[in-house]
Amino acid sequence: MGVAVAFHVFLPRVRAGENGASADSTFFEMRIRPLLAEHCYSCHGEEKQKGHLRLDSRAAMLKGGESGPAIVPGQPGQSRLMEAVRYQNPDLQMPPKKRLTDRQVSDLSRWIASNAPWPAHDAARAAATTKTPAEITAQERAWWSFQPIRRPPVPAPRGGQQKFGSSPIDAFIAEALRQKGLSPNPPASRRELIRRAYFDLLGLPPEPEAVLAFERDRSPDAWSRLLDELLARPQYGERWARHWLDVVRFAQSNGYERDGEKPLAWRYRDYVVRAFNSDKPYDQFVREQIAGDELEPRTDDGIIATGFQRLGVWDDEPDDKRMAEFDELDDILSTTGTALLGLTLGCARCHEHKFDPIPQADYYRLLAFFRNVSLYDNAKYTLDSPNYVPLGEPAKIEAWRAAHESKIKALANQANAATNAAAKKSIEAQLEKLKNESAPFEWALAVKERGTNPPPTHVLIRGNAGSPGAEIEPAFLSVLGARRPALPSPSHPPASSGRRRVLAEWIASAENPLTARVIANRIWQHHFGRGLVSSTSDFGKAGTAPTHPQLLDWLAAELIAQGWSLKALHKSILVSAAYQMSSRADNARAIELDPSNNLLWRQNLRRLEAETLRDTVLAVSGQLNETMGGRGFFPRLSGEVLAGQSRPGLDWELSTPAELSRRSLYVYVRRTMAVPLLEAFDYNNTATPVGERAVTTVAPQALMLLNDEFMQRQSEAFAARLFREAGPNTDAMLRRGFAHALGRHPTAAEERVAREFLRSQERTFAQRKSSLLFHPEVPASLSVDYLRQLEPADFLGGPASGWTYHRGSWSPAYEGIRTVERARGPFALYEYARFSNGVITARLTLHTASESAGLVVRAVTDGDELRGYELALDPRRQLVSIRRHGKQLATLAETHSAVPTGQALTFRVELAGPRLRVWREQLDTKAAGATPLFDVTDTEPWLLAGRVGVRSWGAPLSVEELAARSNGGSWQMTGVPPTLPAQEALAAFCLLLLNLNELVYVD
Repeated sequence: MGVAVAFHVFLPRVRAGENGASADSTFFEMRIRPLLAEHCYSCHGEEKQKGHLRLDSRAAMLKGGESGPAIVPGQPGQSRLMEAVRYQNPDLQMPPKKRLTDRQVSDLSRWIASNAPWPAHDAARAAATTKTPAEITAQERAWWSFQPIRRPPVPAPRGGQQKFGSSPIDAFIAEALRQKGLSPNPPASRRELIRRAYFDLLGLPPEPEAVLAFERDRSPDAWSRLLDELLARPQYGERWARHWLDVVRFAQSNGYERDGEKPLAWRYRDYVVRAFNSDKPYDQFVREQIAGDELEPRTDDGIIATGFQRLGVWDDEPDDKRMAEFDELDDILSTTGTALLGLTLGCARCHEHKFDPIPQADYYRLLAFFRNVSLYDNAKYTLDSPNYVPLGEPAKIEAWRAAHESKIKALANQANAATNAAAKKSIEAQLEKLKNESAPFEWALAVKERGTNPPPTHVLIRGNAGSPGAEIEPAFLSVLGARRPALPSPSHPPASSGRRRVLAEWIASAENPLTARVIANRIWQHHFGRGLVSSTSDFGKAGTAPTHPQLLDWLAAELIAQGWSLKALHKSILVSAAYQMSSRADNARAIELDPSNNLLWRQNLRRLEAETLRDTVLAVSGQLNETMGGRGFFPRLSGEVLAGQSRPGLDWELSTPAELSRRSLYVYVRRTMAVPLLEAFDYNNTATPVGERAVTTVAPQALMLLNDEFMQRQSEAFAARLFREAGPNTDAMLRRGFAHALGRHPTAAEERVAREFLRSQERTFAQRKSSLLFHPEVPASLSVDYLRQLEPADFLGGPASGWTYHRGSWSPAYEGIRTVERARGPFALYEYARFSNGVITARLTLHTASESAGLVVRAVTDGDELRGYELALDPRRQLVSIRRHGKQLATLAETHSAVPTGQALTFRVELAGPRLRVWREQLDTKAAGATPLFDVTDTEPWLLAGRVGVRSWGAPLSVEELAARSNGGSWQMTGVPPTLPAQEALAAFCLLLLNLNELVYVD
């Protein structure tokens, strides 16, 4: 679809990499620093430097030793450190005594590839790296986030100070601005406000009628009523669940090479949606995720909530099972600390925390609360695993379990006693079925403990599971003055230690100074684009200090006072004048004194997140499917994306068109296979908790919005919607398009430019030459299960009518994979003409990256395979050939001849019995007497009447002027699309609207 640039189309305005350091820092502290400390520092640290090399700082690595720099940031392949740990050079193999695991090598490579980030605080705090364990000092306890939450007094307006709003929030912000001599921005327009509220609370744009109604409603409580209405909608829970899922590293797969599914992980996502919609008190929300199975009364939601602990990356084939156990526990504890407490607890796994007063012993004291959790078992990753828990009444579940186990035992005895082979096999089949049976109860991915007596927990020296130190008991953070808690007796609650419930009560307590502050700050972040503490998951010394500490404490205290109601906190923030300020940046003095808007003299302009952008496009086009819940849908992925898997298509499914139009929250989240449109717009990193998503500006974002197939389909649907709602009147359609996309009518100038754009596009489409486009849709290899799901048209895309599509030949399965026979791959046949002898002409254009293409004649099908002749083009070898397709492929003739891509090639093929002649002609020249490229008589001819068709692999093939002449007459296939130029022009205009900055950014 051709689109001329007429308006200000999407040009992202945010600095590349902004807010991106948090995830890098977390990855470094959790994966890289412990690795270096355990395996490298003893020889290349502060006390010893073999080869004059130190590896305990980024600067030292860049400086290197006798052999030069140890790393080249961004280029692991050129880094000496990677050469050493990969054992590529027999003279350079480190560590010398034992190789790193594959995962550790992969982590190092990933770290170097991401430019080898190293916390900047290390240089300034070098002394902290050699700090010996000691009692926590009064100065360390005095850190702001460790202080009790106390509701501060609301500042009173000073003499002569202009009143700014009536809420306490406004008073705190006004006081900070007064101290700098700054004034706040005026209010935003009502159109800006309703769009802001819809996107913030629902993640969707308002309908034009809603915008118009709010602009006309001047009653004093109009804004308050609007907020109540939005908070009551089910889409609110979907919007805010997405924010929470970022923080808890939600995904539906395990990661690593196989990246298998975590069955039923979606139940946790749906639980979060329900929790937000029902306004579940946040303290209860926290308790359920830590210890929902230990709370009374026991509920299904409580059990499902513990899936929080199961969402992380899981290695199903670890190199070291002992380390894998503590890696899983570390994932649970680190995520708990990051998501709920705003502390990087994982940094104390191998040593004293470098920045915060968290001794290594405190890490293991907290770990002891989770020590009894049943971790993943490679042999039992099924519904009878402890990781899957049946839902329903506990008494009924236990009764079913007892009966189920009795049946299994009885069948096992029968199988052992059976002497007849057939009978034994039948019993074993029944036994296997019974073992896999899921029960009258539903199941959830959840937590279950290994009994009432937890195993002992030891401090691990340097975090090494093979070097246990002193045994410790569960206890809370020392810096908060909390020591060893009173633990429940082993008999209560049943089948569990009860330790996690104790931890949950401490985390969710109103006395805990961190929990309420952290969530209040997260809520603020998503309403203003940045938290009062910008490092939303790090309230320690490596994080940032709050810009408005008293306001943060007021918000936390208000949350607790309102019964931990998040909806109440939302409304407290949104009714403030601060939230309703304009985002305009035209205050010269404020820009000079506070260019980053830390003092909140204006609202922040924000780009829609990846999911909200996709959902907005669906809503505007009228295609949004609002079905909630369930496993989710599988987006259609191009062959290029599938090819990135080690087993392309494995465990991926095909969803219906209706499913594909659901909200992005319900995209099936697979860790190793992100959806390109979402990934381009900084979709969540699912490996670690993410508090603030990176906001990057890269060229593929604009290209994706213009060219992605999803955007093309939605622009066509949007055009159809405008025609339905506004009729054939061009001006009415233009105004309706602006109303849907931007919530307003176009200005006179915009309307004039839009009309000219439509006229220009209609002329362009009317003059376009008739052509057909055929494009391969799959990679060269596919998993058997995925291949079976595909329809023939899913292999080679092309015109929807007049053509039939076929898979072509694929190899037999090997380890669950089938590979295309490239010379006999997918093909398409024209439906309406069948002949044996005659002349066929065609103009073919192979697109860039084409591997092969062909014109087929006398073609019939044998199952998925082609029978007939093909004029085959090989652009890589610059080869043209004549082939006969039968049970075996036979090359009848071939010659080296230029086969350029991007240029039209005209061929004429004549068939007369067993004789085939081919001419390659100049454009618009039909020299009948010219010497043919081929003149072949087949000794084993295929003489049956068949169809004309094409084949393409590697890249699309454009076909023009495809025609045939035979004894039965002549015919020509045209590529005139079923839509008219006016309709295509309207779709191009709709695509342009979907690319406007005004749609992509929230003002």
